[in-house]
Amino acid sequence: MLLWHLLPGICALCGAATRRAMDLCAACEADLPRNAGACSRCALPTPALGGECPACLVAPPPCSRTIAPFAYALPMTRLIHGLKRGNGLLEARILAALIAPAALAEPLPDAIVPMPLTWRRRMRRGYNQAALLAAQLAKRVGVAVRYDALKRIRHTPPQQSLDAAARRRSLRGAFQAAPAVTELSVALVDDVLTTGATTNEATQALLDAGAADVRVWAAARTPLP
Repeated sequence: MLLWHLLPGICALCGAATRRAMDLCAACEADLPRNAGACSRCALPTPALGGECPACLVAPPPCSRTIAPFAYALPMTRLIHGLKRGNGLLEARILAALIAPAALAEPLPDAIVPMPLTWRRRMRRGYNQAALLAAQLAKRVGVAVRYDALKRIRHTPPQQSLDAAARRRSLRGAFQAAPAVTELSVALVDDVLTTGATTNEATQALLDAGAADVRVWAAARTPLP
């Protein structure tokens, strides 16, 4: 903490000097769009309801809990885009600091597992942004990352171009989990949740491999139209 006072960081959003233990000033943090009143199971906003949303009560997803403290809207989108460009380390540190309080408010898992990329996308980007985020979260919550616990074994088309049903079809059999997760509670880490199809398929692969419980940790949730 002393180092931050001697050499203040620079806010990643506005460029102002900040003496906080992350490169995000208090004003910009206050401007981030909160995902208030979210469903505890899928993290979609459920105004005035609390608990689980009607969709999750009828057809619950395989995860037991989802933490996504922010909505995928400006200026949060700038941090997410930064995580996927350059080397992403600065944004990974900031996002981990923003997610950690919600994670620490609940019983911690036995392991953290990052959402994997296909080898093609990893080669193109040079790194896995979810793995960067998972590593920074591990430092803040004191839970080890299992980088080899989940693999993406089949290339899928860009999910942004597909509707929800097409996403589910394209992702079937795309993930393979290792027996190392047997009887462990797992936090599956990703940067953004959209329809939930990718996290649902990855979660099911972990459960099929013997995981006792899977929850999802993400920085932001994209509201459904």
